[in-house]
Amino acid sequence: RVHGDYTADSAPTRLAQLAAAGAITVEPAPSRFAFVNVWRSVDQQQPVLSHPLALCRPRSIDYARDTWSYHMHFEDRVGRNLAIEAKAGHEWGYYPRMTADEALLFFAFDSSAADGDVGVVHTAFDDPAIDGAGVPRRSVELRTVALWD
Repeated sequence: RVHGDYTADSAPTRLAQLAAAGAITVEPAPSRFAFVNVWRSVDQQQPVLSHPLALCRPRSIDYARDTWSYHMHFEDRVGRNLAIEAKAGHEWGYYPRMTADEALLFFAFDSSAADGDVGVVHTAFDDPAIDGAGVPRRSVELRTVALWD
């Protein structure tokens, strides 16, 4: 599913939840915050051959027209993610055959973003240029928090 990890409402809520749990300190309140994702292969034997991660350029999305939010139910909380309707003008990119010594970093949310641009929407996809049949992707995604004072 093509998605963004946060909405304009869910990101501040998640930041407050992390602070309440003692995972981060947000006193004094930051002037800006961002959730930054790190995505990489963990397969030391071969590059990513199936379902690489594709990223959509935020400036190519009309967030008010092309997206909607939906609930994500977790054991300890309910969050909101962003879904996107595919449009011809969306600009997609990916890094084929990523190896374990490469990583993608991208903003999942940035509180300073303008025009409703809440972050990079992304998805795994079948790359017709690579025959990855029978080769499962082994990857990890780490979500980090950046705070500005």
